[in-house]
Amino acid sequence: MSIALGCLALAGCESTRNDFMSGVREKFSGPTYQTRTFTGESREIFDAAQATAQALGFRITRAGAAQGVIEGLSGLANDDTLRSTRQRTLKVRLTGNSDRSTTVAVLFTEVVEDDFTKGAGQGTETTLRNHPLYDVFFDHLTAALVR
Repeated sequence: MSIALGCLALAGCESTRNDFMSGVREKFSGPTYQTRTFTGESREIFDAAQATAQALGFRITRAGAAQGVIEGLSGLANDDTLRSTRQRTLKVRLTGNSDRSTTVAVLFTEVVEDDFTKGAGQGTETTLRNHPLYDVFFDHLTAALVR
């Protein structure tokens, strides 16, 4: 029994170490986008990605099909005591490939402002790694392209 508990405790250490190492890597090389490749016209994929972002509740703040860029913000969410505010950001980069496919790279971040004594705009931005939002985004995008 104690061996099993020890194994479970050590198994958790590996995932913590991986998250820590990912955070250190991001400090030096920038955040890691999650990517998928889709076949089709790049403009069609761009339009579907923009519609997907809007369907997920993001307000588009920047979009350019020629540049292959979509950026958006979610609404603000407060905690129960109204002492903290959260907002998610979305960045999508589309890159056309020579085989008539397009690589879609997505990055979600969360901005949390939880100490209003510091003054406005003093939030902490964190990359959402391995978050379900990536799967939801790509599932919606795939469904939009099938239509």
